[in-house]
Amino acid sequence: MRRRRAIAAPLLTVALAAIPMGMAASGCAPAAPLAMEDVDPGTVSFAPDAMEEEMRSLRAQQLFVRGMTQAQTGDEGAALDLYAQALRLAPDTPAILAALAERYEANGDYQAARYHLTRAHDLAPENIYYALQLAGVQAELGERAQAASLYAAILEKAPERLDARYDLARLYAMEGETAKAAAAYERILQENAGDRAARRRLLNLYEQLGDGPNAERILADMLKDDPQNPDLRRTMAEIRLKQGRYEEASDAFLRILEQNTQDAQWWIYAARTLQDGGGLAAAGVVAEKGLALFPNALALRKIAGAAAMAGARNAEAVRHFEAAARIAAEDAYGNEAERGSLRSTLGALHARMGDERAARQAYEAALRHLREAAKQPNASAETLERLGDAYEALGRGESAAEAWRRALEIDPNRPEARRKLDRK
Repeated sequence: MRRRRAIAAPLLTVALAAIPMGMAASGCAPAAPLAMEDVDPGTVSFAPDAMEEEMRSLRAQQLFVRGMTQAQTGDEGAALDLYAQALRLAPDTPAILAALAERYEANGDYQAARYHLTRAHDLAPENIYYALQLAGVQAELGERAQAASLYAAILEKAPERLDARYDLARLYAMEGETAKAAAAYERILQENAGDRAARRRLLNLYEQLGDGPNAERILADMLKDDPQNPDLRRTMAEIRLKQGRYEEASDAFLRILEQNTQDAQWWIYAARTLQDGGGLAAAGVVAEKGLALFPNALALRKIAGAAAMAGARNAEAVRHFEAAARIAAEDAYGNEAERGSLRSTLGALHARMGDERAARQAYEAALRHLREAAKQPNASAETLERLGDAYEALGRGESAAEAWRRALEIDPNRPEARRKLDRK
């Protein structure tokens, strides 16, 4: 989930400053120099342990630098070996531990990387680079709670670290902590208002939260940068649609449609939004215009048919629903429930027009499709209710009642199905 961090440069700076570390760690750091006149020749003695420690530190530094050189040239094996040698000479050196961990991490050995980074972080808890590297490895190992805690600690010390803030936001999102992720991305935008990727992620998070006002706020900022982007404008219209602002949503879709008439989906969006807002007649007009360009658009056929049916233009409605049934019968479209629904609608239309024979044929066809759909384990309450309607139209009352009962078992909140069942 994380971006690889280039830590070699800061590690080299830290390491070269720290590699008389062996002496410091052993308590043998040199004291302040004495003037020669202050020294009593009779008390002078050599300190072989201190000299040996100094040589070990120097050798560790040389090995460390050689290891970094090998790592930069891509010789992972040589780099690991040199770092390991350096670590044996100076085992409590955070910079060497972190560099060795980086090589393990590059090779996919996150357990070993975590072990060495934990030691480095314990030895130098104030070092941001080691903490960032350790948090990244924890995240790779799935230890997201520990990683999030460490990122939060880093940000308390260094709130300007946007890389840590990005990683923390992503961790929250991966863990399903949507509100926390949104808050983290909001903070990122405070620091970097032009970050389009962060705004896109934040928009998705607010949509997941069902937070329409905040989603609309973020989207408005995105549209300032790209005002003609049809996908962004569609998202804005959908947000308004979810809030029940049908007129605004339909106006937005119609404006998009003006510039995208060669895309069937925009005709569908515009017509469907008008239909959802109660403007079925207007939806039918848009659907008819769209069908002139896209005669096989199933959704437009259904909307145009519904508008004609509502306006008692029965022959026109039959024409649209017959065309829709043909489209749905093709392999690329529809399913058994869809086909059954369309045939059932045609049955109702033919019955309204007094053509009992055509109505019966349509209902029998609907019954075949709906029975197949009802056999599926994920059959919907709507499918079962329509199955009951087809049975009733064909005079099979007991079968109709059984289908409606099954529909109510799946979804008790279907008042029409309840009324139909109560009639029996």
